[in-house]
Amino acid sequence: MPILLYNHGSFCPANITIQERLGYPRSAKLLIIHADDLGLSHSENQASIACFEKGVVNSGSVMVPCPWFPEIAAYSVAHPQLDLGLHLTLTSEWKPYRWGPVLPRTDVPSLIDSGGFLSNNCQVVAEAKLEEVEKELRAQVDRAKQFGIDPTHFDIHMNSLLVFLKRLTKTAVHIRR
Repeated sequence: MPILLYNHGSFCPANITIQERLGYPRSAKLLIIHADDLGLSHSENQASIACFEKGVVNSGSVMVPCPWFPEIAAYSVAHPQLDLGLHLTLTSEWKPYRWGPVLPRTDVPSLIDSGGFLSNNCQVVAEAKLEEVEKELRAQVDRAKQFGIDPTHFDIHMNSLLVFLKRLTKTAVHIRR
């Protein structure tokens, strides 16, 4: 299950709830059905597009490093009203089907495995260099924008950044002592 990174205060005036911002009463209970891993494959894109068009799905997140990213980016540009965010990707978990970083591999060596792909192991992300993680995530955002995507949110593929955040939290606690 992806973790949605959304700062309510920065997008909405203090008195307006997300429900009201979306045109519903303040007390409305809303269900967001989210399509995950867009850009992973042609079939993933087509299934998610069909769900968007039938109103079954109302939110999605795009994996920029994946091979079918350009297809879903073109759909996003043609449908700017969609709630599409970025599924920040630092891992590549499929054995026969892999992808690498957006940046040249030489720029982010701590994020790649011996085959030159993003690792299939979240622990590798936990041990990666902070500067390389930041550079790759910025490159993913920049590439999405270059292709015309205006992301509405960010979430995390395989929760890989949560492992990294544990490391940062430990470091912060150590520094404060």
